[in-house]
Amino acid sequence: MNIIKSDIISAENDVFWNDISTAINDAEPRPVLVLVTSYEKGGVEETQLLKMIDACKLTPDQYTIVQLEQEQQIAWHQLAARLNPEIVFLIGIKPIQLGISALFCLNEPNRFNDKVWLPTLSIRELEQHKEVKKQLWVNGINPVFINRNH
Repeated sequence: MNIIKSDIISAENDVFWNDISTAINDAEPRPVLVLVTSYEKGGVEETQLLKMIDACKLTPDQYTIVQLEQEQQIAWHQLAARLNPEIVFLIGIKPIQLGISALFCLNEPNRFNDKVWLPTLSIRELEQHKEVKKQLWVNGINPVFINRNH
């Protein structure tokens, strides 16, 4: 279906007007939204994700996890309206997948749309690059979640 017929906006962007209900399931609004590439339930990546969240000192009532397939697109404006997070933790998800045309610094807090954004590599990539994982801890997780300097 082509919603917007224009030379300026391509039909690829129509996905940002699709209903996101199935993508977010029954996710509830919480202060932290974790957008992460899909992982196998009970697998190594889920274990690593839960360790990361635990390191952030977050309790289950403080965060919502939404999994996206590699390169899956979902509208940020709809996520913001439905889930209204204060902090968006992007793990392996690029801003362009959310319809956001902005450059974020990896592994450190970014301010955008009155939210704090913490983008990083996928869990699998973080496991392969220990130095990047350390950078995420020192420059991102520590100031955003531990010391709350945002």
